[in-house]
Amino acid sequence: MRGEQNKDPLPRNKDDDDDDENNRSLHLTGTPVLFIPGNAGSYKQVRSIAAEAASVFYDQKERIKRLNSNVTSLDFFSADFNGDFTAFHGQTMMDQSEYLNDAVKFILSLYQDNPTPARSVILLAHSMGGIVARVMLSLPNHLEGSVNTILTLAAPHSAPPATFDGKLLRVFKKTDDFWRNEFSKSGGRLENVTIVSITGGILDNMLPADYTTLTGLVPETNGLAVTTTGIPGVWTPIDHLAIVWCDQLRRVVAQSLLEVTDRSMIGYSIEHRMDIFRRNFVTGVSADSLASSSKTFGLKIDVNRLSHSMRERSFQFPNIRKKRDSASPGIHMFHVPRDDQSHAKFSYISSLKPTPIEELSVGSAPAILLCRTVPAAAINSGKFAAVLDYTSDSTSQFVQLECVDLHNSVQMIPRSYPGTASMEASSLGGSEQPFYSLELSPEYLEGFSSVVIVESGIIIDSKDFVLADMELQESSQVSLGEASLWKLLSRGYDLTLPSHRPLVVDIDVPCARSSLLTYNFDIRYQKSSSERFSPLIRQKIGDEVKWHIDLAHNPNVVSRTMGVPPFCPYKKSSHLQLKLYADTFASDQIMDIYLSVDWFKSLRNLVLRYRLSIVGLPVFVTCLVLFLQLAAYIDYGYYPSFGEGLLKFCSRKIMGPLVLIFCILPSFTSHSFFKRLFGWLDPIPTANEQLFQKIGGSDVRNNEYFLGIGEGALWFLGPLSLVIATSSVGTLHLIVSSICQLVVFVSKKLSFVFHGVPIYTGSVAGNRRRTIAVILLMTLVLVYLPYQFAFVVCFFTQSFVVLKSCIQSASSQAVKQNSPQKSEKVTSTALLSSSSSSSSSSTTSFSLLPPSASSLSSSSTTVPCHRVLKSFDNYKNFNFSLLLLMTWILPINIPILMVWVHNFSLKWATPFSSHHNFLAVLPIVLLVQLGNAGYMFSKPSWKISVIGTKLLVAYVAIYALMFSTRHLFWLHHLFNLMCSWFLVLILEDRFLGKLNHYTTPDKAVTTTSKLH
Repeated sequence: MRGEQNKDPLPRNKDDDDDDENNRSLHLTGTPVLFIPGNAGSYKQVRSIAAEAASVFYDQKERIKRLNSNVTSLDFFSADFNGDFTAFHGQTMMDQSEYLNDAVKFILSLYQDNPTPARSVILLAHSMGGIVARVMLSLPNHLEGSVNTILTLAAPHSAPPATFDGKLLRVFKKTDDFWRNEFSKSGGRLENVTIVSITGGILDNMLPADYTTLTGLVPETNGLAVTTTGIPGVWTPIDHLAIVWCDQLRRVVAQSLLEVTDRSMIGYSIEHRMDIFRRNFVTGVSADSLASSSKTFGLKIDVNRLSHSMRERSFQFPNIRKKRDSASPGIHMFHVPRDDQSHAKFSYISSLKPTPIEELSVGSAPAILLCRTVPAAAINSGKFAAVLDYTSDSTSQFVQLECVDLHNSVQMIPRSYPGTASMEASSLGGSEQPFYSLELSPEYLEGFSSVVIVESGIIIDSKDFVLADMELQESSQVSLGEASLWKLLSRGYDLTLPSHRPLVVDIDVPCARSSLLTYNFDIRYQKSSSERFSPLIRQKIGDEVKWHIDLAHNPNVVSRTMGVPPFCPYKKSSHLQLKLYADTFASDQIMDIYLSVDWFKSLRNLVLRYRLSIVGLPVFVTCLVLFLQLAAYIDYGYYPSFGEGLLKFCSRKIMGPLVLIFCILPSFTSHSFFKRLFGWLDPIPTANEQLFQKIGGSDVRNNEYFLGIGEGALWFLGPLSLVIATSSVGTLHLIVSSICQLVVFVSKKLSFVFHGVPIYTGSVAGNRRRTIAVILLMTLVLVYLPYQFAFVVCFFTQSFVVLKSCIQSASSQAVKQNSPQKSEKVTSTALLSSSSSSSSSSTTSFSLLPPSASSLSSSSTTVPCHRVLKSFDNYKNFNFSLLLLMTWILPINIPILMVWVHNFSLKWATPFSSHHNFLAVLPIVLLVQLGNAGYMFSKPSWKISVIGTKLLVAYVAIYALMFSTRHLFWLHHLFNLMCSWFLVLILEDRFLGKLNHYTTPDKAVTTTSKLH
């Protein structure tokens, strides 16, 4: 650790600000909650949730006590990390986790003197704080049992959002492996731990929503992942920062936290906590808790009152004009078919929330009961909470039922009247009431004989409605299109729903499964003037739920989904499912639905998910251009410019096969054989897919290579990425070339040209200064600075070398025009396109050395001016290519440097906690300094040198293509290895005596070379 106890105090935010002064003392009696901020986050972010928790506990105490009779207040603690960059630095994450484990022990010690001391702390975390929370439980200093509930907001559980730091990736992998191994065995440390992951969905432009899933990491018994668009009463996407203070969401979070508190401090069981979280965060009925959580009632109904409804299949209200008083309400029974071939589903939608049967006379809302027949003696057995008798003295026949009240099982859904602008009006705290829905599928109806709706005697408002039906499940389940994504991309799919259909129709869309595509649903139907509400759709795929309202006025539904994501675990069977709610009683028109892909909006999906590829793929292109340049240099002794190499790269001979390879790579990378092959080529270990499947099921998959695509139909994304990468490299080349030309132009205007002056003086003093600078820089890296600082220094040094060479080249061209000696013109295009055999006998080397090195020679030769210019072009072009490659590597090193600058501003006297491996940058420093001194390796002549050079550059290119998006940090080390190889080539030249030296090109000069 790095003094975290002194650096990171724990501010406390007691949630009883509305209580009297005595309760604001340091005496803690509630349940402790520790907030962990995210990347560059603040401890103050928790205040909105803490304030809401206080408001709910003290202002709505009776309501919250009905939900949790053992509820306690919440004592909020918050970690202040001074805005640390945990997303970029693995050691910072480890330091925070170790410190917070000690902080949890300290927090629990504050409750030791209480009659019932707290035994555990609830962790509430935002962004990268969610990963810190998971890391805490994997560390040796974690107190077992001190944390059993974790709630995270926009936390990247499934994949690290930035891959610039190798330590960060190792922490992620080690933590994920720990969690998976603990959940895969019984009696592990995490057996009683529940975790909820909440994401803001498409509005989160900092973190892809795919990264927040728990698939393959936490079993469904212990974890829950939801989107804010699907949380009842929230129904809206939220951006990355606002997710902490969004009013609708903080209400749900505060209530959920209060519901899981236990005054006895023993803590509720994991099953009970998960039921609470599912009820608050997920839309739908839990089969396990449907009947167990409700009281049972006895019901006696006069058969004559059911003469018209014993086999009722639909119910609409207020179409029935005749009203009964509260003593004799209308009763409607939906019989559940007993036929093994018939599977019925009950659907209910209303603008009124069903009322408890005991409070039927209080309001106009009806009551809904799920019933089974019982013998006559059972009614008077005394086991029911109450017996409701709807018979009279004249009753001759009656039905006796045992019923469960379903008023707590209905779910809020967004209000959808014609003209409804947004879902905000009916969300929590909104001005309008939401709708309420209930669906009972055959598995929920099993063991029951009927669903009973009991009307209230109070007349309902004209805008309110109650609709229900009991239909065969087969009639409410349809499929839109086939599983083929190829057909969707080429022509789309359509579906026609019949006029006579259930209230709620489930539409399966098997082809809509990729999160990289945006889907467009065009819904067409004839609107009826008697419709009680406008149709609405709920979409679901994986953990994501989203609503689309008022389809009468908004028939075009644009669907962006969290489907099959790149680089994250997913379930192969996951695909889009729609649930259509419509007033089919009022409309007898068919409904047409047309599905297509919105290509323009799909491009937006690529930006956020492939933002790291903006670095990796251009490195692939740059390395291939470098490969072509080196190949020409090896064959002909001429090093072409980067622009000429890029033109060769874009030629039909090279680009054609590359496009074909990029087309088939998406299919190959998801195949098990190629996964094993790529895993062998990647030195960075990846997660075990079998362990994914052990946690999440046999259909869990993960695509980590290339673009992370497992769909062959998305083949076009491969060539598209190649075009973007090539364009990026070309743009960078144009920008750097323009800067160089501008500097040359300015230098000419200011007379900064060096006629008659040696290109590089190479003085003893200059060499000494460079040697001292290298030693000093490496010493600082070893004891204080991160090696990324040295790389940035090298980048600016290399920029100076290129600018200086461009200025000298311009001066040399002027000298060449005045030179009387003519030389044969050699074009780079011919050199690049010619075969290597035509010049295999050439052994001339063109290394640059300062003139002072002539003392090493043993003979003299006269070199024409054109040869000096040619070798100088080699030097300039090589350093220009090296600068472009370093420019793409630079963004990988900048984040760590940002962490260092941040830490330096806080505690400058403390050395950086990691990245002091000077060997990770020493070859780069030496090569750049040698380049600054005028050195360049001659063309390799040994076969092993030729093969090694080509293989190394080719491997770096392949790695950048296949693995770099998830392991960007490794590109720096591969570049460092490449620089090491170039240093070896320079040393080879030195030992073989192949170094040639040139001075000014304004005349033929005498050079020396060591004979061999």
